[in-house]
Amino acid sequence: MKTIFENATFHTMESESDKHASMTVEGDTITGFDEDVAASNARRVDLGGMHVFPALIDAHLHLLDSIALASMGEPVCELVDGGVEPHNLAGIERKIRALAEHAQPSSLLIFTNYITAAMDEGRLPSRFELDAWGSGARVWVLNIDGHSSACSSSLLEALELEGIAPDGVLAGPAHDANLGAFTDHLATSITPRALAHGIAHVCNECARFGIGTVCALEGTDDSERDRMAELTALIAQRLPLDARLFPQYMDEKKLQAVQGRMRAPRVGGCMKWELDGSVGSRTAAFVQPYLDGTQGSLYFEDGELSKAVEHFANRGFMVSAHAIGDAAIDQLVDIFEQVPGRHRIDHCEFPSPHAVERICKLKPFVTVQPGYAWIDQRFLHGYERYLSAPQIASQIPLARFAQAGVPLCGSSDSPVQSVDPFLQMRGMREFSVQDQSLSAYEALKTYTVNGGQMLGEKKGLLREGWEASFFTCEENLLDIESAALDGMCAQVLWLRGKRYQPLPDGLGAFARLLATRPRKI
Repeated sequence: MKTIFENATFHTMESESDKHASMTVEGDTITGFDEDVAASNARRVDLGGMHVFPALIDAHLHLLDSIALASMGEPVCELVDGGVEPHNLAGIERKIRALAEHAQPSSLLIFTNYITAAMDEGRLPSRFELDAWGSGARVWVLNIDGHSSACSSSLLEALELEGIAPDGVLAGPAHDANLGAFTDHLATSITPRALAHGIAHVCNECARFGIGTVCALEGTDDSERDRMAELTALIAQRLPLDARLFPQYMDEKKLQAVQGRMRAPRVGGCMKWELDGSVGSRTAAFVQPYLDGTQGSLYFEDGELSKAVEHFANRGFMVSAHAIGDAAIDQLVDIFEQVPGRHRIDHCEFPSPHAVERICKLKPFVTVQPGYAWIDQRFLHGYERYLSAPQIASQIPLARFAQAGVPLCGSSDSPVQSVDPFLQMRGMREFSVQDQSLSAYEALKTYTVNGGQMLGEKKGLLREGWEASFFTCEENLLDIESAALDGMCAQVLWLRGKRYQPLPDGLGAFARLLATRPRKI
């Protein structure tokens, strides 16, 4: 049946000024604009004078972690009056003791959003502190950057990691190479009810921000069989949102377990495909050391990484890899220049001048999360604590890349950050390197046009013959001040021509979800 959506301003994103007064949809596809409504017998939907934009695409998040932490995690730090609270270990102790007091001794207590850079002590708690504060429970404290954490003794014992982290703190390769052990352990602790709650929360939160498609980077190579990633793929096929899977495997057997569910050959992201760590954990690989003298290292030898990338690129896979420091980005660009296909650099936070020149010519897809730098500059001050002024000034040149035609793809890295795309767009428009800030239009392109181009699908534009997925908003996102993005939400999300209905919480809704017809991811 034909439906005409009217009484709205439809911003197609074909250009900054291209807009229409009505849009016609048949089934799940846009069939035209500005039709003669009076002469049509189509169903008519009044959008109440709203502004309409293509549904957003989050190009880099971790779906399983987002679901699990939404149901089991407890944020331990928050921004209060322009600062971080708590900002010392005494405050962290109070929070952990308060939760542990009401928990079963055998409980797994997960504390997220710990901000090492904002702590007076500048460190994570030790296992011995967590043992005392958690009354013997299995306690896991995750640093906000996702590349370091602290475990209590009982959790270390359960994971068989005592020899790797004698003080309970894992960072860099010791942390990133053992996340499969945490995932496997989480699988034994999460209940169906908690899983159902997490799924409903993540889907509805994405819809609240106008996100219709998420690129889910899932899986670890360091466990015998990655059952949680297989479960995530099964669930992702049935979500009301569109999910696009990026299996984080180099292990062919594990890849084959999920590849049949996928729309296109893609591989990589984080975990096994991390070339370095992060700034907050001082494990991102820079040529120059950090201010405290520590030095992040590359996780791969050149030959080993080159062989892995070539293996997949020669078979037609899009390869995606995490690289933050200049040394890691240089290493990845060197390889991408030698292999067929167009691939992704995830994060790409501190490229060297030489890498910038080559990226402008190579034009890989680059996933970015400038909301983190925006928060750090104003509240956390981690870059100031760990990096030199020249290193801070070398942050990714957003405007230069956009002008050169490098497709920047907006993303959240959830659960490292909220899925809020408008925080990321504010970070792009008020970028730390001021002359590299993006315009409102270019910022919105990162979540629409560029994401659709990266996926190779008819998404991200309101165009005849393309997918009828869009959201309505009271504000024109193309002409509001960047500060007005604070607290911004979509009014209504429409997916494939149908209004998104919030996913109910509870086991009944979860059972109905599992019974729905699967779609390729």
